[in-house]
Amino acid sequence: MECTLPSHCSDLDGQALANRTPLPKLAPFLLHSSSIPSEEEKLSVEKAIQETKTTLSVLDEEIARLRSSLALLESRREGTERHLAEQQAVLSSLRHIPPEILGEIFLYTCSESTISWPRHSHPPQSEIPVIDEIPWQLGAVCSYWRTVLHSLPKLWSTIHVDVASAQIPQGVPTLYLTQRVHRFIETCLTRSGSEPLNFTLKYAATPSKSPEEDDARELTCSVLAALVEVSERWANVTLDLEDLFSFHAILAPARERVPNLHTLYLCSSGQSATTPRPWHAIDAFVVAPRLANLTLIHISHPTHNLRLPWYQLKSLRSKGSNFHEGEFTRLLQQSHSLEEFRTEDERVLDLAVTSANSNTSNSNNSAVHLPSLRSLVITNKGSYISRIFQLITAPSLTHLSIHSRTAYSADHTISMLRRSLCSLQLRSLTLESSRDLEVVWEENYGIFCLLAEVKGVEECVLRVSKAADEIIPRLTVRRGMGAGPQRSPVIPSSHTSSGIGLMGSGYGMGQVSTKTSGQGAVLLPNLRYFSLEDSFCDSAAELKEMLQSRMVAGGGASNGASSGIAQLSKVHLKLSRPAPPSYSELDILKDVAKEKGVQMDILV
Repeated sequence: MECTLPSHCSDLDGQALANRTPLPKLAPFLLHSSSIPSEEEKLSVEKAIQETKTTLSVLDEEIARLRSSLALLESRREGTERHLAEQQAVLSSLRHIPPEILGEIFLYTCSESTISWPRHSHPPQSEIPVIDEIPWQLGAVCSYWRTVLHSLPKLWSTIHVDVASAQIPQGVPTLYLTQRVHRFIETCLTRSGSEPLNFTLKYAATPSKSPEEDDARELTCSVLAALVEVSERWANVTLDLEDLFSFHAILAPARERVPNLHTLYLCSSGQSATTPRPWHAIDAFVVAPRLANLTLIHISHPTHNLRLPWYQLKSLRSKGSNFHEGEFTRLLQQSHSLEEFRTEDERVLDLAVTSANSNTSNSNNSAVHLPSLRSLVITNKGSYISRIFQLITAPSLTHLSIHSRTAYSADHTISMLRRSLCSLQLRSLTLESSRDLEVVWEENYGIFCLLAEVKGVEECVLRVSKAADEIIPRLTVRRGMGAGPQRSPVIPSSHTSSGIGLMGSGYGMGQVSTKTSGQGAVLLPNLRYFSLEDSFCDSAAELKEMLQSRMVAGGGASNGASSGIAQLSKVHLKLSRPAPPSYSELDILKDVAKEKGVQMDILV
């Protein structure tokens, strides 16, 4: 393709040479500041000024002409580039990708995206795209990509609707919003075909408005009713609705129509406008043959107000829910098939009933037997944690995580492990204490007693304060130690739920001395991954010695310890105190870890 330049561009140089007329010059003495020109000289200077202005005007005209020519050339260049891109696109290898392969690429790209309403806007001056915008961006590339996207039922089967006053455009009529959201849902349902539906519906009430005046609530009811019509396709459902139980009538038609539902998330956020009554109970999920995973957030008296097939649940998470006395125990009894249980910040009023002989590890005869429970996660105040452990017997437990918001007492944890006969099979232990410096010694000694009980743990995560005082020295592998059974500290005979006061009197009567010198069994002989977050670490000397003793291949035999002790393979440390310290001892430890092939990262 031949490009012809404007005719005036070819003689550009000739015009430029023709316009290079010499500028008028003045006599040198006139340029001196003390020189006063005569009348005749004034006329000569004025003539020179006029000629210079004329020349300047000609130059301005020439510059404008050249700029116009340059703009024309740049415009033609942009058009030529577009034309070239269109021609090259014909030979693009992307055209050879079959739609099936392109669809798989799109599904992988959008694997963490959700089709959302309303659409999320880009953050100001952000180069990182909003992840939920990726499907729309791919569809804007070309009609072929858009056709492929529309033909992917799996992509359109996961939708998110956030009907909150902060998300809804202000000043837009409710009728118009209703039409838009229904068009969005209808589009998703059509394009998803018969694919099982995963959806999230969120609603937050408009401040200072009653439910009858709240447009957002009206819109939420409309959306929920539309989704209930296709409840047979529900697979993964999240209902995060303020005053959840006030929607029970809308959910009612879904009863016995959720055959594919396997995961359910229910959250009653905000301040409930109505107190749940028996006739407010939600029974839409009473018959859900595949329901296995349940999450309850801020639910009032769930066993009374939710009709669910508790007996078939495999995973249960409950956070901030309210229970009557005895209801927490009833919840566990009804959910006897649980494999994973997580409870967070819940007021447990139940008290375990103990037999007359309280000195035995099986003295608690009211604990709920959960034969399949493998994972238990508890976040709560120390006193409630003690009560929960009194209520559970879990012989199959392999993962235990405890986060105590107040002073933690380990005695009921140890009693539960002994009662369940699962101390040796526990493989993962995470423990975060309250880090209250006033009770740090009692907490850390209780943690040591717990570590002495769980000999099978391979992964140990501790988030504590002053670990060097009671915990770290006892984990050090020393000469003469073995991996055989170790006599654990004696559990106090008087069980209470008062928390730290028990440890102050009870743990002190244990049969383990405060110093671990001489021969004995190694704590956590199977430990392979160790993580420590210490918020008040004065020195790393003890930590360095402990980790070095566990980095020796063959179980510390070079230290004089017997074989059979596992070698650490990964370590994570996060150490701090009010005034950030430096730990020169750890520099040597890093070299040792590198030499022994141990992955180690340290944050100070």
